[in-house]
Amino acid sequence: MNINFGVAAISERGRALLTPLWDAALRMGGEAFDLEHARMEKTERRAVINARALEETWNAPTWLEDEHGALALSQPPVSYETEVTQPEWPRWALATLRSDVGRRTVHPGYTGISLWKDGGMEMWCDVFGFSRLYIVQNEDFVAVGNHIGMVSVFSSTPLEVDEFGADVLSQIGFWPLDNSPMTAVRRLGPAEVVAVGIHDEVSRRRYATEEEFFQSGRPGPDLDAVAASLALSTSNVGALTMSVPTVHLSGGQDSRLTAAAWIAGGRTGRISTVGNLQGEVDVATSLVSVLEEERSLEARGLVHRVTTTNPRRTATYSLEDRITAGLRQWDGDFAPGNLRAPIVRPPRRSVLSIGGGNGEIMHPMYYGNERMLALVRSLDHPVLRISKAFAPRCNVQRVAESTDAYLEGMAHFLRSLGQRDATALNIFQMMAKYRRWLNSQLTGTSFVLLANPHFVRAAIALTPEQRLERFMQAEMTRRLVPGWSGHPYYKASAEDFKKSDLVQQNRMWNTSPGSMERMLHGREEWKNWFDESSMLALEAEVHAGAGASVHESVLNKAYVVDALPGHVAGLETMRSSAWELVR
Repeated sequence: MNINFGVAAISERGRALLTPLWDAALRMGGEAFDLEHARMEKTERRAVINARALEETWNAPTWLEDEHGALALSQPPVSYETEVTQPEWPRWALATLRSDVGRRTVHPGYTGISLWKDGGMEMWCDVFGFSRLYIVQNEDFVAVGNHIGMVSVFSSTPLEVDEFGADVLSQIGFWPLDNSPMTAVRRLGPAEVVAVGIHDEVSRRRYATEEEFFQSGRPGPDLDAVAASLALSTSNVGALTMSVPTVHLSGGQDSRLTAAAWIAGGRTGRISTVGNLQGEVDVATSLVSVLEEERSLEARGLVHRVTTTNPRRTATYSLEDRITAGLRQWDGDFAPGNLRAPIVRPPRRSVLSIGGGNGEIMHPMYYGNERMLALVRSLDHPVLRISKAFAPRCNVQRVAESTDAYLEGMAHFLRSLGQRDATALNIFQMMAKYRRWLNSQLTGTSFVLLANPHFVRAAIALTPEQRLERFMQAEMTRRLVPGWSGHPYYKASAEDFKKSDLVQQNRMWNTSPGSMERMLHGREEWKNWFDESSMLALEAEVHAGAGASVHESVLNKAYVVDALPGHVAGLETMRSSAWELVR
């Protein structure tokens, strides 16, 4: 993750505290990420830092300056409306990203901080809030950044675990609304801008609304225009990469659409297929063969590689190591499934990754057949289906009550958009779950093509019946790579996972033996969220050889909430010590 962090001291006490607290925040950030090449601007009232950690991955800077001031970015964004070449990009960024009108034309997946020469300051999220950006706002400071721990240093109140948020996480796997792991820190919302004026006045606004994208009855854009915009996004991204990007292609539908858009954009790429399941390899290889028949991969600037995950490499990092690293870097706000793999400090030189994320808005999410669609439509509101899809089979009663309250609130919000049919579940998947799950916000080295706003509008305009028919996947692929039209897909079954030796070898209890037992029998905090007898029964199932993805999912969430109180207590010790220095 490329640290992007800004602070405004808005009181006399804040100005006195700024330097010691800023120094404490930088020490914390430097433990998690590389700040050796960072750029920083600091006055007696303002401070901004950008780690510049992506400049060997992206051929575009994340710190820009002109006669008006500095512009700091978590990741170089691109336009989805206009072609921008690499030499033109810095001028485009400075002209576009400092205004609300310009920000609306930018592909989601970045955060920005603008510090003007006169002391004015703005900090903002992308249009869907897919980038992580957190805020502490009090009478002394406005602190905004993508590293929660650094932001928390500026809290004037003690840090405590956000129990309601952790309840929801422990059942459905992500933090709700704008909650963060700490009550004193909030996450900025979609298209939200925090502005600090030259006289320290603070305001917040939004440059786009949910109604624009998700209001029921709004027609979607023409699919030809969507296909053209996706190809333009890939072309603009391809113009900014230092190395040949990795484009993921599995047997599924979303990666096929993403790969098709990349191919239509005309940029070089390494098409990569994870070969843990033979069905994935068979379909992906067949698709590549179709390309070869039309025009060779070499002539296209493409190569195709099949890789497998290495359980021996994963096993060199214990689950405890992974938790410690995940908390140090992301402070508990990450998809718990990341614990299945090593979590390491990112290198300066990485390869940009292009995947099929956010394609779920084309799918019949939680209503995969006519029977389930009828069931969803019979509920008081479709989003209430979530409490059944993620049933609290191992959680304590309080967790279920918190999650139900959260879902009732989401149902009220979706009704305000006129979304009373199953499409509400697709909006929930994108703006509630995926906004907090997205791994691209953790790295700065991946690009979520299907966050393209034209694509989103078109996908939300689908009827539930069209999603059941996989209408948009077929139509978009036909427009981008016609030769792939009608080609079969592969969706792994539970039995496929059971039969795969590689999948089983990569189960967490195999790559980190003993970690499950050490948590369940040697630690206590997880019991605040999980029922002890249910978890011991889960352990017995794993020991009996019946462990599957559902068991991993429960354990991952338990590992996170178990470690969270101790981590937050440690952050509070650092925060209170820094504030005591000037009292």
